[in-house]
Parts: sequence; C-alpha cells; structure tokens
Amino acid sequence: MTDHYQSKLPDIGHLATWSVSSYKYGFNVDCLRDDDPETFWQSDGPQPHFITLQFHKKVAVQKIAILLKFDQDDSYTPVRLAIRAGMSLNDLQEVRYVGFEKPNEWLDFDVSMDLSDDGTNARPLHCYAIQIMIAANYMNGKDTHIRGLKVLGPQEPQPGAEDTIPYTSLAFQMHEGIR
Repeated sequence: MTDHYQSKLPDIGHLATWSVSSYKYGFNVDCLRDDDPETFWQSDGPQPHFITLQFHKKVAVQKIAILLKFDQDDSYTPVRLAIRAGMSLNDLQEVRYVGFEKPNEWLDFDVSMDLSDDGTNARPLHCYAIQIMIAANYMNGKDTHIRGLKVLGPQEPQPGAEDTIPYTSLAFQMHEGIR
C-alpha cells in the first residue's frame, strides 16, 4: 500500500475551483489536495455530502483517484460514490456509480463507462463541472473522511521523433505541415 498516488495521467485538479457541501473546522477542502495522507476532509452536516469541481474551461476527465483508509476512519469511510458531470452545476447528470469494501489505499476508476473506438479504454468525459456525491458510509456513518482526491485527464500524446517542440495551439497545429 502506498500513500502517494502515482499515475501516467496528468492531474487536472489545479484547473478547477473546489468546494465541499460542509466541513468540520480544520478539516476543509484543502486537505483533499495537500498530498498528505495524514490529513483529511471531514464533512459536518446531513447526508449526502458533495465535493464539487468547477472548471473555467471545458476539460477532458479520464479518471478519479481517491485515498480512503478504512483502518483509521472506520464508519467515516465512504462505501458508495456517485459521480455527476455536466456543462454547469444546473445540468449535472450521474455518469458513474462506484462501491468499495473496506478500502485502505488509493483507488482509481474511469469516470465514463463509454468505451473508446478501439474498445480498450473508457472515453474521457468532457465537462465544465464534476461532482462526487458520497452516497453512503461504512456502518451508515453520518460524516465522512476522504484523505486525498485527484482528477486525472487523458494521456497526453507524446511528440514524434521528428517533433522537437509539440504544438499545443490549434493555430500552430494547422500550419505545422507547411514548409
């Protein structure tokens, strides 16, 4: 078990504004992003609990990774999550429902259930807003602990051998073949 999440996919969480439905003083939304497995966000209010990310531009989301520690958090540990996404907070639709059984590590899962054209991976989900709803905790616990959360974009294409500098803007990409 490792407390630090490693992935080849880029973490795009820094592109979003994060908010939570409630928090206990000292255990706020910053604890989700601080990369410290000893800190955690703790909700403080009626269920369900929410973590909401609003992006300033449309982004592609491939996976969500979440750090849960049942051994330390017991009834505060989420066992069911619903993932909602949309173009705004007003049109969120459920895109994925996941369950866990006494998790003690980083868990990651594809956000979308739609497969890519080749059928090997899930397609990334394009959205402006994503919301994680904690639907249930172990032993019907009221509040929840989440020790880490990452939102991951799709694998970035690697530049070819002939490309020394990959173009990222559409204007440059349109003219890269002109000599």
